[in-house]
Amino acid sequence: MLLIVSCILCFCADAQSFRQDFIRALNANDMKKAEEILKHWDLTNVNDPELYVAFFNFYTVKSMESSVLSPNTLNKTYTKQALEFISEGIQRFPIRLDMRIAKIYMLRELNEYQDYVMEILKMIVHSDKIKNDWKQEDFLSVEHAEEMFFGIVADGQQFLFSKNDSTLFKDILRISDEMLKYYPKHNQSRIASSMVFITQKELDKSVETLSKAIEIEPKNAILLYNIAHVYDIKDDTENAKKYYELTIKHCSEKEEKVKEAAKKRIEELE
Repeated sequence: MLLIVSCILCFCADAQSFRQDFIRALNANDMKKAEEILKHWDLTNVNDPELYVAFFNFYTVKSMESSVLSPNTLNKTYTKQALEFISEGIQRFPIRLDMRIAKIYMLRELNEYQDYVMEILKMIVHSDKIKNDWKQEDFLSVEHAEEMFFGIVADGQQFLFSKNDSTLFKDILRISDEMLKYYPKHNQSRIASSMVFITQKELDKSVETLSKAIEIEPKNAILLYNIAHVYDIKDDTENAKKYYELTIKHCSEKEEKVKEAAKKRIEELE
């Protein structure tokens, strides 16, 4: 038994040494040495999750270095390799949130929006499966994991909306629908959907979506302001004023700007 434990300790120590040596080489921009370390590491312990993160980082750096003449682009040969390694890492270790984040943001940088959306959808499904018990480097638990997960999803929807591309609206709605399937009280998804409906001039759908959100959080000033704004666009002055007044009533000290905006709009409507 002591011999087995001793072997395990040595094995872990080797893995830790590989990682530390790789990081030093990468920080020194010694890509040749970094690649040699990766090859030895791969031969020694292909089951080390940090190996896949290291490969991803290596090829990501390579993709940026080879694009010096075009600083706003990434070398697709190297980014493809980076994505292949991080994808394998996710397949082997699906609870690693850092790996999923790495892949999602790489796809964003590459403008691969359909794959980007699919990765977010996969993350949502897995979040429910593991009840947001996400892990990070060395399989340590992610602090405030659910909050971080929600933030990644919201950031994804906001990014897609910011592209001002109507073909991406269906993807924002897909993400919202998937979130609400597993998290029925996730009102950020309802807000995202309502923004799409406003842009598409489907104002009744926007009101319906926000009304469901307000049923869950009747004192949420942001929700109240949003629905007031939609009624305002619809020229429904009575309901617009009603919800602007409720906004003012329920604004916190941190929401002073929202409160002032609601007051100003009420004055303009009178």
